[in-house]
Amino acid sequence: MPIQFTPQWMDAVCLKGSWDAVIAKDTDGNPEGVLVFHQRNYKGFKLILMPPITFYNGIHFFYKENQKDHSQITFENRVTEKLLSLLPKHDLYYQQYNPSIKNCLVQLWQKYNLSTRYTYRINADAPKEKLWDGLKGNVRRNIKKSREICVIKASDFERFWKNLEQSFRGRHNPFQKKLLASLTSSLKEIDGCKISVCEHKETGKVMAGSIIAYDKDVSYYVCGFFNPDGKEIGALSHLLWHNITTCNTKTFDFEGSMIKEIEYFFRAFGGQLTPHYKVWKIHSPILRFIFKFKRLPFIQ
Repeated sequence: MPIQFTPQWMDAVCLKGSWDAVIAKDTDGNPEGVLVFHQRNYKGFKLILMPPITFYNGIHFFYKENQKDHSQITFENRVTEKLLSLLPKHDLYYQQYNPSIKNCLVQLWQKYNLSTRYTYRINADAPKEKLWDGLKGNVRRNIKKSREICVIKASDFERFWKNLEQSFRGRHNPFQKKLLASLTSSLKEIDGCKISVCEHKETGKVMAGSIIAYDKDVSYYVCGFFNPDGKEIGALSHLLWHNITTCNTKTFDFEGSMIKEIEYFFRAFGGQLTPHYKVWKIHSPILRFIFKFKRLPFIQ
């Protein structure tokens, strides 16, 4: 199961509101699927939303062995319909599904809104030489440059946060210390994350930092930063390359991005452009009317 679906993750990020899960079972009581969700109450409305700093949530299937394609689709449709029917009463539903969810026919039939988002994923199991060849030329040059003057080290959260704050000086910092601290502390209890920095060999100055979360299959780039002084030496490229080539999972997921400048940077690492679904539905007629005039930033 993806790490974003675990109690350790959801307890850590749902500091406001709550979270729960519904489970679809077969006739023998065996789980066939789970739908994990974050709940918030807003002015009397019950909302199912994405938790903070969480890129994927929602449905996960427990497939039976050796299913044929047509049987698997039938299974997915039946389990999805069951999971959605088990949700508590709510006025708005909004989730971003894991890329493993490729079948949203039931959501379409039930008049949910769907749109496609993209992330980049790298086959981290590939030989290192092949991964290196897949890098854009400027990324290879930046990594070589940074290797000469920087070293990658593990970091505690406080050091990471202090340098992240400094990197956003004069700009909006999109991250919240309390949330990131809660998440990293919780995931470390299950060996589910690592915090790393790229440190200048001579000065000891932190030039870049990253937080990587992981389950048994995928490593996820949760957040990172680079010191403005470190941009010219390719510190963040060096750090991400280190994370990709040292992770113990088959896949490395950049968790985005749809932002043009960030997408360009992630693309240069040679990953595969991977779609995933954003799904939402407004059940309340009152909310539906309000949102005709009020912008919903999370479904733009």
